[in-house]
Parts: sequence; structure tokens; C-alpha cells
Amino acid sequence: MSLTVRPIPHGSAEYAAAINLRRAVLRTPLGLDFTSAQLAAEAGDIHLAAFENEDLIGTLLLTVHDDVTLRLRQMAVDPDSQGKGVGAALLAAAETETRAVGKARITLAARVSAQPFYARNGYAPVGEIFEEVTIAHIVMQKTL
Repeated sequence: MSLTVRPIPHGSAEYAAAINLRRAVLRTPLGLDFTSAQLAAEAGDIHLAAFENEDLIGTLLLTVHDDVTLRLRQMAVDPDSQGKGVGAALLAAAETETRAVGKARITLAARVSAQPFYARNGYAPVGEIFEEVTIAHIVMQKTL
């Protein structure tokens, strides 16, 4: 697999492909979709995408949370590419990007089913399990 991870611009054709992937993996199975206001609000976020050759196979967003923290959101990997290191590569790129913008921590709301993945990558749970979009989640964070 020839995997690369890089930032993509909000509003680009690659961003549209990332939305389609996020929709297919994260929203449609729950009977949800994005609103135009939600997508417009992402204009100031950092968008990272993983590519196998020229095919977008993974994505995530980084949003400013506070003075030292970025919030990782909407991480999605194409089901055919899961278990092949794409998620770990996206996390590594997110950590590099977080440091590059002068932040020292990443926080995220992980689906409980994904908690072991994040734990393997150095993220620790914070607080109690809660429900979001009908799924159990837990806040996890990592200081870089």
C-alpha cells in the first residue's frame, strides 16, 4: 500500500470526497447527514486525508479546543482499508499538525468500540462514558 497523509483545503474536490467518506462511514449508518451549516462551520478546521495512490481512503478534522488543545473529530477510514494502518497514520499526522500549530494536546470523543485503537496509540480515557448520536462515547486525550 502506497499511503500518504496530507492536509486538504476546505471546499476542494478532495474535501467533497472526504465528506462523502465521513457520510458513508459515520452518518448514513445512523440515519444522519450533515447540514450545510455544519459543513460551513468546518472552514476554519484543519482537514487531513489519507490517500492510497490517488484514492482518498481516510480523513479527520482538527478543531481548536483551547489554548493548548486541538479536538480531533470525524475520523473515518474506508471499510476496505481498515486494519491496514490508515487510522494510525492519520493519528500520527494529526499529532504532527497539532505540534506545528503550537498546541500540545489532542482531545477526542471516541466511540467506545474504537477506544482500544486510541489506547494503543497513546490516548487515555478522561471521565465517564456518554451517549452521542445514539452511540456510547468516551473522551480521550493525549499530551504530545
